[in-house]
Amino acid sequence: MSNLKSWRNQQLQRLKLDSDRMFNQICSEFGLPSVCQPLMDTELRLVETDEGYQIEAELPGVTEDNLELHIDGAYLTLRCAFSEQNDTAESVGSFESQMRLPCKVKLEDVVAKLEDGLLTVKLPTCTLPERRTIPITSGDEKE
Repeated sequence: MSNLKSWRNQQLQRLKLDSDRMFNQICSEFGLPSVCQPLMDTELRLVETDEGYQIEAELPGVTEDNLELHIDGAYLTLRCAFSEQNDTAESVGSFESQMRLPCKVKLEDVVAKLEDGLLTVKLPTCTLPERRTIPITSGDEKE
């Protein structure tokens, strides 16, 4: 059931992004500044794959030159600065989004790709910390 809920949320997110793109295109054709800033609402989605984990973000109109991606400890941070210019106005903006990673990541194996407005960050299989119960001894016992 959770897969159905996840799929439904993804479909609603895609519908919202497509609507935002349509309104942005209409505004730019009339020489108006963008009424929607879909990047401000960017959501990082974590997907489990056979190879490990994958993070996805819809970033319409963004190029790799506008993006910064950092992994620091257990957190992935995505930063973007963008500007949109037409005949009558220029809109400038930026955003930052952060996600806690599900496990420790080998930084040298992380791969990021931006294609057709979709950022995909592949995090190869990593091991989750094991759970272990630690026995507690009384202070009277000798080691």
